[in-house]
Amino acid sequence: MTSKLSLLLLLLSSSCMVSTLSRVYLTPDGGYKGIVVRIDKDVNQDHCHEIIKNIKSLFTAGSPILHSALSGRAYFSRVTIIVPSSWSEEKCSNAITTPTGNTPYKSTDILITPGTGLAGSIPYTVQSKQCGEQGEKIIFTEHFFTAWNTTSTRWGQPAKLLVKEWAKYRYGVFDEFGFSGDRFYPNYFKSGGSIYPTGTTNAMLTGSWIYKNGSSLCDPTADQCYFRPEGPNKQITCSLNYVPFLATVTGWCDKDHAKSEIGPGKHNVLCQGRSVPDVIFAHSDFKTRTQRSVRLSQELVPVFDIVRQPLPKYVLLIETSRAMSRSWKWVRKATQNLIKYELPDNTEVAIVTFSSEAVVTHNLTPLTSERVRARLADTIPDSHNRLSRTDDRCVICAVKVAMDQVLRNREAGGHLIILTHGDKRTLSEDDEEILSEYDKYYNVRVSSVLLPMPGEAPLSYYNTIATHSGGRSRSLDLSASKMETLAALIDSLVEIIGVDTPDPSDLPVTVHHQAITRSQSWSSEGQFFIDRMLGRDTVFGIFVEDDEDHQIKSVKFTDEEGSVFGPYTKMSSILDGINLKTINFPLGEKTPFDEGVVSGSSWRYHISWYKDTAQIQSIARVRSRQRDSSPANNLEIISWTNYDSSSLSISPSSSPLTIYTQVTMGGRGVVEARVSLSLQILHSNGTRSLLTEGFPLQMTDDGFGDVDLVSGDGIYSRHLTIYPSPGRYIFTITVTDNNNTAYTNTKGGAMDNHPQDLSVTVCCG
Repeated sequence: MTSKLSLLLLLLSSSCMVSTLSRVYLTPDGGYKGIVVRIDKDVNQDHCHEIIKNIKSLFTAGSPILHSALSGRAYFSRVTIIVPSSWSEEKCSNAITTPTGNTPYKSTDILITPGTGLAGSIPYTVQSKQCGEQGEKIIFTEHFFTAWNTTSTRWGQPAKLLVKEWAKYRYGVFDEFGFSGDRFYPNYFKSGGSIYPTGTTNAMLTGSWIYKNGSSLCDPTADQCYFRPEGPNKQITCSLNYVPFLATVTGWCDKDHAKSEIGPGKHNVLCQGRSVPDVIFAHSDFKTRTQRSVRLSQELVPVFDIVRQPLPKYVLLIETSRAMSRSWKWVRKATQNLIKYELPDNTEVAIVTFSSEAVVTHNLTPLTSERVRARLADTIPDSHNRLSRTDDRCVICAVKVAMDQVLRNREAGGHLIILTHGDKRTLSEDDEEILSEYDKYYNVRVSSVLLPMPGEAPLSYYNTIATHSGGRSRSLDLSASKMETLAALIDSLVEIIGVDTPDPSDLPVTVHHQAITRSQSWSSEGQFFIDRMLGRDTVFGIFVEDDEDHQIKSVKFTDEEGSVFGPYTKMSSILDGINLKTINFPLGEKTPFDEGVVSGSSWRYHISWYKDTAQIQSIARVRSRQRDSSPANNLEIISWTNYDSSSLSISPSSSPLTIYTQVTMGGRGVVEARVSLSLQILHSNGTRSLLTEGFPLQMTDDGFGDVDLVSGDGIYSRHLTIYPSPGRYIFTITVTDNNNTAYTNTKGGAMDNHPQDLSVTVCCG
């Protein structure tokens, strides 16, 4: 299938990962804690009991296997299973609690997905980084747990598969075999005139070469063949990353035990000949840890916590210092828009305002009606004259009030959204330490919208805490026009709630944004495209400085066929509160470019203005929601880098900054998309510069290994090799359908080519 992805974009700051960092850690006695297994909300709740039972079996059996393979250095100690917020104890036949204290629930180490993934029903690890670097997550499918007997028969002991994928995820090792037809990691090699299967073992593996249909006598030098191990192969004791289904395989081969003929397997190539144990024991987990005495089996059984994914509780921390007076009108309108129009029904919201001290303006309240929304929005000071008379801006005061008075004993799901100047005066080093402790212990998210004065740069810590807590930080340019400031505030807040809103696919997408300066011309024109995935609740609007004297005479639209709609002369006042004028269509007439019309279409608009000699800037904006919100059509774009920290110091000897973007639809990677990267630098003096020479950079999904590790997985990669100056690097990732060539597999992914009787996976190189 193909899908148009044009005009969807994602903004992120340098090294600000969109996904939350893993909280896994190794205790002094060698136990892994903080492991999070998340069950996707689209998994069938009827399978809850079976899935949880088999997750427990998987880790319980896997713990001693890991312990043995690592010579007693580590085991699985504590696992948190996150079930969707709507799942019930009755269906799951297990007690489900609310996460409290330092129970991890935001990060995801292992994800249980519906249907089949990139590798079919077998688990796989999403890995984008280089040898020795942690992966993104491990993927198990629902079917893996609900067809437990079939899983064991087809792939061998499930616990060994867990240990294999854990090693790839945690330590940055790779599969120790090759792939049929792969130019970088072929599944055969020649040595001394003989042909051998690519794979790491301690002795020669017996078997035969087969075709996809299972017939034998395949010649791998001439056809697409697969090596099928046959017979007991009791002489094979390693490696778990090649033949974990063999009963005698209990660990990984080190250099002393591996046979000399292993070939160009993925791990051997990417790790430049280092063995899996060499890479594993070089990991920071084991730098001070030596081989331990073997523990009794019962001591290796992990503890399981089953918790329900908490719904978000948003606390808006709004700075009301005198310095905010310049932008207060737009801050108020943007936050009111968030409360009145953007947040889903029943979302809990609170407001804390602060300057030299903080006060709870409104406690947590569920948004149950328009009346409640309006009442809550109206508690925000309506004029800059009601702001503080001082320039004090005590952010930590607001954080403490939010934690002690608003979220006390209700921290789960807490999301602090700070609107502040964000300069060095807002947080001291001690304040930063306190805020980091709140994140570490209570697992609250911390996001921010920063409004630094012209000539000032925001404090980098806001980006750091957003990265580590799973929030987002956005810095706006107040030297831009008033309407650009308002639009940026609105978009930033919507983007922030997209991190943890229960159904992010239901949030509107901005598909068109065009500034219009009207001083000499009496008309303005533009063009927008309604993606075929969109087309629900589409709204064309114009941001104007004066919602009453807006100067809009009429608006008309023209479709691809040349049909004209309008001119429409009546403007609605519904969104006057955010200075957005929309069209008041005649009674009974539908919006021409919304539901019911041909999707994937281009439109031109023509705005006629009343004469006004003043130079006034407006913004034409089009937003639309996803037409089909079913899981199979859920488009997701996330980005991250190869650094966990927000503050980087790049030197000639350090690894270059690498940016990754994953594009998926219905959980499957989108292939052959065009993914490009633009760069803007926010300098220490507050100025900004957009790099044009050599930009935008094209990101690749080619699996060449230097940057991109797996071809066709929907993860696009690119090194950044030039760093013109210090500052905050802001990337814009633009994804398009590449002239209608982007597609996703509609069946079982790469595993559709898997021979039925083969236990060695064929995916992915």
